[in-house]
Amino acid sequence: MKIRLGIFALGTTLLAACGGGFSVDDIEDHAPQGTVAGASWTMKSAVVTDDGERLSVSLFPVEVTACDAFASSDTEILFSAPKKAGEYPLKLELTDLNGSQTITFVTAPGQNVVASEGILNVESISAEKVTIGLLAEADENTINGRFTSSICQGTN
Repeated sequence: MKIRLGIFALGTTLLAACGGGFSVDDIEDHAPQGTVAGASWTMKSAVVTDDGERLSVSLFPVEVTACDAFASSDTEILFSAPKKAGEYPLKLELTDLNGSQTITFVTAPGQNVVASEGILNVESISAEKVTIGLLAEADENTINGRFTSSICQGTN
């Protein structure tokens, strides 16, 4: 009986660590903001590219040219999103990377922190625009909010 309780407790702890129990109701109705490397961070621009299978998303704290595939800044938030409206809990599946959904905080040039706790919500999507809400936490990094962006066509 003690072994079963121990396994149950471990399983419950692991489930709580995946996704963190976040819901789309926790996503705030403003431009994505939070902290990156412990410093205040607010999204000013987004580049969303249709790569054929998924959307590739880059969020910046500075203004960048629309559809600029080479845009960059010292800090960014990167993720891919399904091309289908829905709620996608963050999770990292080491045995099934295609089943993973994460958000990467670029905390400095060449330094990344991967968030596997939170939720991504593709609220609406058309051929031209997408609205996404996101909430993620990892170490000294947080992001919460929603944005609408044009969808740029990638090179397939």
